[in-house]
Amino acid sequence: MALKFDRNAFMLTILFIIFCLPIVLSVARIGLEETRQFSVYNTNWDGTSILKENLESEGYEFQPIVSTLNVLTRIDDLGVLALVGPTIYYDPTETAALAYFVMRGGSVLIADDFGSANDILGLINAIIAPYLDSINMSEFGFGGGLPILGLKVNKSLLLDYESYHQSPVMPVIKNFLSAPGLPSIVGVTQVVTSYPSAIGFLAYDEALDSARWIPTFTVLGNPILTGIAGSTSNSSLEQDVKKARRGEFSQDEGEWGGVPFSIMAPLPLGAAGLGNILICSDPSIFTNELMRLPEYDNAQYASNLFDWLDINGSRTIFYDEGHLSPSKARAPLSILDPFSYVSMYLRYINSFTMFPLLAPFFPIIALIFLKRNYPKGRSASPLLMTKIKQKRSRSFFAAKMSWYVNYEQYDKALNVLYKRLKRRLDKKFNCGLTINFNQIVELLKEQYPDKFNYDLLSKNLNNVELFTEKKKKLTEENFLALVLEMKNIEDIITKQGLR
Repeated sequence: MALKFDRNAFMLTILFIIFCLPIVLSVARIGLEETRQFSVYNTNWDGTSILKENLESEGYEFQPIVSTLNVLTRIDDLGVLALVGPTIYYDPTETAALAYFVMRGGSVLIADDFGSANDILGLINAIIAPYLDSINMSEFGFGGGLPILGLKVNKSLLLDYESYHQSPVMPVIKNFLSAPGLPSIVGVTQVVTSYPSAIGFLAYDEALDSARWIPTFTVLGNPILTGIAGSTSNSSLEQDVKKARRGEFSQDEGEWGGVPFSIMAPLPLGAAGLGNILICSDPSIFTNELMRLPEYDNAQYASNLFDWLDINGSRTIFYDEGHLSPSKARAPLSILDPFSYVSMYLRYINSFTMFPLLAPFFPIIALIFLKRNYPKGRSASPLLMTKIKQKRSRSFFAAKMSWYVNYEQYDKALNVLYKRLKRRLDKKFNCGLTINFNQIVELLKEQYPDKFNYDLLSKNLNNVELFTEKKKKLTEENFLALVLEMKNIEDIITKQGLR
């Protein structure tokens, strides 16, 4: 029988694979979690597994977020949210959930260079704006509060021609600032970066009477380090990042240079009842490659930063795995990453259940979806004589049988054949139409003692009655075997005379 494409069965098969594949991959341990850059499960050079190991040895517990940041609204034990190297877009609901997390007292690390962190910084800037005046900026060279209206990642490549590792695209940070209420720099003298960006500041320009984005500040005409970690004055920002990655870089006209640029900006809002926020413009400082270099203090600085962020003492780090992407070289292998599938359907569930008014309707929506797409047993439609008359060479009986078989109604087709067999037996032997399988066997045994295997015949005719009464499930294979048995009976009684 020809196979037919069933769209609903196909969709459910795909859903089944999506739901079960991460389980199979995880249990069988063939899943490739190491495809995603900056993942704590990635032990390659661009993963952050060493960061996880170091912090766990200090008593921290990692809880990965593989779906959306909407889960933050359901967390009671506030800790530190780490967004390291995100590349997938943050939707507005996730940004709102993050802002709510901060306002409740949760701290956030946002470490990004050319990814998607700026998606969430706009709302964060609006949330923190009323609290910026409460931050003491005297250590930074400013009097009073912080003279900025917002922060973002500049997305230009920071080059340091004076202090670097192997190339100016890997600046070595030696210029640190610490003060009461800011991250400690104990044990930290130099931190290596890799293709970092710089932090941009939205500042009010009195001369222009407007706000504008700038990558650095000056006080009394002298450039100052605005954050807590920055480059030397012999630095510049390269706007053509692709060219710089090929090793072609120089300070062009119109590009910022000749001043220190910040890669780390803290917002100590814990005293105001919010959580602390730390913005870092290079997630690579947390990678295994740079954490392994013994001459640099990346590991120690990371520990100091998380200790400063953990204002609640929960020792819990919520690490965002749901917005990470695989490297280009390992992208084809991401199909074996269990997190890809888990993240896919958890995003769907979280999107529907995060809103109190929408959550009660989620089971109903899921039921409607399944009801519409679940493969249904096909019932045979009424067979109209007008359709049969259009095919003059086809009898009604043959059309009816074809109709039932086409719709896989094998029990009904078998019942039609069994009734025809009884009619033919009645016509030949006048045995009546109410005859059962035992009586049929005895009749045939009397008339044709050598023509059948009567034990097998009795068993087959008994099955016919069980199948037609729906007391047993009839498969296509059973149907074909019983059809051949009844056809054999009909052939013999129509060709043979009485004894």
